[in-house]
Amino acid sequence: MSNSPSENRASGDGRWLRRGVAAVVLLLLLLVAAEAMVRLEDWIRFRTPIGKSLKDQSELTELDATGRHPVPGSRFGKWHINAVGTRGPEADPARAGARVLMLGASETFGLYESPDHEYPRQLADSLDRSGCAADVLNAGFIGMSLPTVEQDLRLRLRALTPRVVVYYPTPPQYAEGIPQAVAPDSSGRANRPAPAWHFRFGTRAYNQLKSMFPVLSDWLRQRDIAAARRGTASDWVFQSVPDSQRVAFEQDLRRLVGTIHAIGATPILVTHANGFVGQPPLDNKILRAWERQYPRATGAALVNFDSVAAGIIRQVA
Repeated sequence: MSNSPSENRASGDGRWLRRGVAAVVLLLLLLVAAEAMVRLEDWIRFRTPIGKSLKDQSELTELDATGRHPVPGSRFGKWHINAVGTRGPEADPARAGARVLMLGASETFGLYESPDHEYPRQLADSLDRSGCAADVLNAGFIGMSLPTVEQDLRLRLRALTPRVVVYYPTPPQYAEGIPQAVAPDSSGRANRPAPAWHFRFGTRAYNQLKSMFPVLSDWLRQRDIAAARRGTASDWVFQSVPDSQRVAFEQDLRRLVGTIHAIGATPILVTHANGFVGQPPLDNKILRAWERQYPRATGAALVNFDSVAAGIIRQVA
């Protein structure tokens, strides 16, 4: 005797439910396996602890009585902070008399370079090959503004007694306004614990998709720029950098030079390099990548200010 229609429907619904549950379980297993593989790869390549809670390299900092700076002994991915709070190999006491301190933001820190190919490490290699026994320490970090760099040198890094201090500025930071150093905090309350867990595979997949599909990456930049400018006044976006920002940049740069002299070191200033110098206008997609970082200025204003700042750097030097 055959089953009734209602029994057939119930049986069919049960099969679909079991299949749905199996698909969800399978998807969860795949995500768990992917996350495990990403964390295992990070451990094999960079010795990042498998259970590390840091989300990205920007969280390798702390705020204390000397201001915001990298956490000594911390690491994430290819970025390793040594015992004195600078990126790269440990400080060499035998070369302390010829210590070179490199200051700056992302470019100095080596955000996009392969391990040991950031320019401070290349400088150290070149000095070694030339027979100059210098101890090159990379004290740069992502997003460090000029006032923060000066404060870090004055309150913390001066203890390293550098003989030479090299500063590579990021002038477009002033296109967002006049940056200020984060106020030091000796209470210990300013530090926030990192998230207990972070889905590293999600970040990895997101970045891979952007690199595989440039159109998607450019659309995301346009969306972020529009979101940052939404609801602002018509004159909020700088078409050219105001004189107040140029004056502030020069004053802050002179203050840094004074601090370098005050700790008994010799300053070396480096002009900021970019792909637009001496070139005809490039694709708007490249300009948008810069505008996304500094949405308060147009791409043309950023290029112009970079050129003006190079003249200020030379004048101060």
